[in-house]
Amino acid sequence: MLDCAEGKSNGEIAASNGVSRQTVSKWRGRFLRHRLQGLSDAPRSGAPRTITDEQVERVVTRTLETKPHNATHWSTRS
Repeated sequence: MLDCAEGKSNGEIAASNGVSRQTVSKWRGRFLRHRLQGLSDAPRSGAPRTITDEQVERVVTRTLETKPHNATHWSTRS
């Protein structure tokens, strides 16, 4: 939105942020309608989440602080 305030075009903003002009246009519209709140992620469709933040934290901590048996590091195959 700062680029918008500086008068840059949707094309310029899209190129510098690696997104499409349509995405920038969507961001602008959401900002105009809802101000900063409009830039937050909208709820997504699909199945409800089945893993808690605490579970995610435990997995991340474990992969950072331990390693699998007979391995030097975690990988997608570990």
